[in-house]
Amino acid sequence: MNSIQMLGKLVIKQVVTDGYKEKAGGQFRVEIEKIEQDIKAYEESMNKAITKLTLQGEPNVEMYRRQFMAEKDKLVSYKDQLKVSLQAIMDLPNGEIIETGEGNFLQQVTVGEPFTASVSCEIILKDDIVMAINRQEA
Repeated sequence: MNSIQMLGKLVIKQVVTDGYKEKAGGQFRVEIEKIEQDIKAYEESMNKAITKLTLQGEPNVEMYRRQFMAEKDKLVSYKDQLKVSLQAIMDLPNGEIIETGEGNFLQQVTVGEPFTASVSCEIILKDDIVMAINRQEA
C-alpha cells in the first residue's frame, strides 16, 4: 500500500456580518414560527380532548389537564430558548469569529512524502465564502 486517506476533524467558523445575522436570524425566526403553530395546534387538540373527557364524565380530567399543560409548557420553553438564541446572534459584534459547526474531512497520506497531514483543521467563512483554511495544533 502506497497511500491511504486519513480522516480529520473540521471546525467551521464564521465571521459575523450583517448578512450572517440575517441568514442565521431567519432560520431561527422560521423555527420560532413553526413552534408557535405547533403550540396553537396543540392547544386546540388539548381543549378538544379536555372537553370530550369532561363530557364523558372522566374522573381524572384535572390530571390529564395538568399533563397536557406540562407538555405545552415544554413547547413554550423551547420557543423561549430559540428567542434567546436569536437575540444572542443579533447582539454579536460584527467582525467577531464564532464557531458554527464541525465535520470531517479526508486527506491523502502517501509513502515517501513528508507527513504534513493535520488531524484537525478549521475553515473560516464570511458570508458563506471561504476566507481561510487553517491547520489546528493538537
